Amino acid sequence: MSNDRKQETNHLHQIYEELIQAKDKFQTAINEVNTTGKSVLEQFSGDTKLNFDSYSDNLETFAMMEMKNREIDQLNIQNATAAKQLEKVERLLKVPYFGKIDVTFLDADSDRDVFYIGMNDFTNLDGESRIYDWRSPIASLFYNNVLGDSSYLVNKTEIPVTLNLKRQLIIEEDRLINFFDTSLAIQDDILLHSLEADSSQYMKDITTTIQQEQNEIIRDESHPLLLVNGIAGSGKTSAIMQRIAYLLYNHRTQITADDILLLSPNSTFIDYISQVLPNLGERNPLNLTLLQFLKFTFREKAPIESESAYFKRITAEQVNGQQKVIQSQDFADFIQTFQDPSLIQQALFQPILFKRKPLFTAEVIFNLYQETPANLSIRERLSATKEKLSSLWNRYLIKQAKSKKMMDQMQDLTEAEQLRYFDTTFTEDDEEQLAEFALQRLQKKYRKVVDDIANVAWFDQWLLFESLYQNYHQVSYEKTTPAYTADEVVILLLIKDRFIEDLSNRQMAFILVDEVQDYTEAQILLLLKLFPQANFTLAGDENQAIFNTSISFNGLKELLSASSRSVTSYQLLNSYRSSKEITQLFQTLVTNHEKLKIVPIRKDGEKPAFIFCENEEAYLDTLTSLLDTLAVEEDTAIITKTAYEAELLEQQLSQKNSSINAQILSIDMAKGLEFDHVIIHDPSTLRYGTTEREKKILYTAISRGMKQVFLPYVGSLCELFTANEYY
Repeated sequence: MSNDRKQETNHLHQIYEELIQAKDKFQTAINEVNTTGKSVLEQFSGDTKLNFDSYSDNLETFAMMEMKNREIDQLNIQNATAAKQLEKVERLLKVPYFGKIDVTFLDADSDRDVFYIGMNDFTNLDGESRIYDWRSPIASLFYNNVLGDSSYLVNKTEIPVTLNLKRQLIIEEDRLINFFDTSLAIQDDILLHSLEADSSQYMKDITTTIQQEQNEIIRDESHPLLLVNGIAGSGKTSAIMQRIAYLLYNHRTQITADDILLLSPNSTFIDYISQVLPNLGERNPLNLTLLQFLKFTFREKAPIESESAYFKRITAEQVNGQQKVIQSQDFADFIQTFQDPSLIQQALFQPILFKRKPLFTAEVIFNLYQETPANLSIRERLSATKEKLSSLWNRYLIKQAKSKKMMDQMQDLTEAEQLRYFDTTFTEDDEEQLAEFALQRLQKKYRKVVDDIANVAWFDQWLLFESLYQNYHQVSYEKTTPAYTADEVVILLLIKDRFIEDLSNRQMAFILVDEVQDYTEAQILLLLKLFPQANFTLAGDENQAIFNTSISFNGLKELLSASSRSVTSYQLLNSYRSSKEITQLFQTLVTNHEKLKIVPIRKDGEKPAFIFCENEEAYLDTLTSLLDTLAVEEDTAIITKTAYEAELLEQQLSQKNSSINAQILSIDMAKGLEFDHVIIHDPSTLRYGTTEREKKILYTAISRGMKQVFLPYVGSLCELFTANEYY
């Protein structure tokens, strides 16, 4: 055994023993707290007599109860603290650490210090720091991969150091499997070992193999807007998840997971990434699809398109002209700068009804609006109208509450009815008290009216939408679906924020968007409007812009820059997901004007297999045979061009084979996921032409594969393959 291996083995055993000791201590502390807590509760319910016989007895009893409550609160705090520490230790017992750096601090003496890097920090029972959290400032040296003179930041202060050694270790519990000294992580056997692991239904933690280019994204806090353009499998999503963990660690005294919003491409993907942060000991932030976010923000009773209808619409080959208009930055800007008060006419106002009878007519409400100062903005005038309506309605209810009719009704209530309606009883001769209870009764009866006034239900926002569209485009807007589309909801929210009420959320600290290339200009502008003080991280891949909602990265950068906030861009070109052969195939489908120099990191694998099938029957037989030959324990996906194709193929294969050991996914549902094996559903000339969009669909589908990609086709293979050198 080499001297280094012996030293590392001895050090690991010592750390492991200290972790065991800490685990025992925390477990004992939890047991003791639970025992003490039970004792306190037993004493509280058994020996303690609650005495309310007199005023002094009341005070004594309440003081005793408060003392016991404080005691229980302290026990709960102790229990929660010990449980959190125990959770961290148990996580480290699986893999105590994975990195080691040897550092000389240049502004101090010349002694060399050694730091071990792990999933979490660990301080032993003697108070010595033994493992440093991967998110700590010193750990950035481990990921930056530069030996020699270097530095790291602590509270924006640069600490100069010499990095003498960077060592990566493969550890399982108290066993040192292997270790490597390195300066370039992409050449590490550790990285390749991690990448070669089979896929699973959940995204794996990649903390041990964060690369320098990913680390820069994870720790960048100098730019409020980060734009990440990365090729398929370059670790964009991994960087986003690790960035969330880093932000929660670095700002742990200011923010929690509730202050972070993550927007994901679809519900399947949300499940896929759901375990990453909990495995790091962090709580998942609010994680929504764009459609879920719009529904959550819209908060209107009107129906919004379903996820299936949404994807069917955005994957359609053709987009009508009016959809392009409402997706555009120009129309969104038009709404946000519109000031012409003449657009607000009586037709935009609606009566406030109760049981189908008008309490306030549209004419009355419009007159109230016209009485507001003309020098105010439309939003200020509508707000003033709402206040007037609310005041008028309250005055009406107070008057009604004092009417003889209501007084008689209150006096006629039995004690049982009084208790049911008000949880108390009252005397019939106290008119002031009777009026108060009558007002409560009326407020409950007319709660919907109060809500309608508060929610500005008396103003037709959809009609304003149509008026603005007509004003902008000089043609009428035609509603094509009963439910609102996501694009329509975006415009309605922009209208509501501009003309009705301020919708901005100033509490949310960080917004992270995955697959940003699938967003429209109007959607991005809405996010910037709703979260004016949040920092944004926007990640995507131009080559995966397969929807009719896509935005170019140049356009996206211009749009972000127009917000007068600092924007910085990152480009990720290393492919960590797919084998070299798979990477070489999807690289031929890159649609950028300049061919990207994609760097495949994985070792050589199987060459993608193009399989000729004479007819549909032979094709289905080929698929069945392929599925039978692939290992059941490995993930396989058949990726189709459309959701309809996925449904039809599943029916056809089910008729041939009752058990299908593969997922059948349309490309919109497969985006963002990865599989050991991928079968591209019939990339023949019957299904694929040569358009840019079809290129992107095939690029996206092929790049889901890690180990093998199969391309069985009927008749003639798609020209996108036959025309390139790879085939």
